[in-house]
Amino acid sequence: MSTQAEKYHQAMAGEYFVAAQLQRLGVAASVMYGNAKSADVVAFIESSTRAVVIEVKTSRSGRWPVGRSTPTKSRKPLVFVDLPNDIVAAPSFFVVTQEELHNLLIPLEQEYRVKYRAKHNEEYGEKPGVVAATRTVLAGYADEWATILKQVAAEPTAQAEHHE
Repeated sequence: MSTQAEKYHQAMAGEYFVAAQLQRLGVAASVMYGNAKSADVVAFIESSTRAVVIEVKTSRSGRWPVGRSTPTKSRKPLVFVDLPNDIVAAPSFFVVTQEELHNLLIPLEQEYRVKYRAKHNEEYGEKPGVVAATRTVLAGYADEWATILKQVAAEPTAQAEHHE
């Protein structure tokens, strides 16, 4: 199987695992399809009019690239799925909001910039880079499904709807 096909199947497996776990927790969850989708999984409960869009990142190495820079602060939930190479072993889940991820990664990005300046005698600037979350960084967020459960059960207020 090609590397691109492997990545696709790995990503889809992670999304299905997240949807399955949410179903086990009593939350309806649907995996979204397509190459240009704006959500990986959408979750809702029947007693609420609220749907929560979830981004899923899946890895077999315990390292998840999250972009060229630290994500901005937002309430959007992300689930990092650690897929073991042993297909009968259960995956691990790390559930954070984008704001929590920002707060976890910004010190690491700042530390990198300091080391870069010391090594290259210049500022890192706006060069493209790839910020990544790791098992170690996310350890305190293992199975924090309450992050999503609280959001999906909450009724939106007029102010919250305006800012999301």
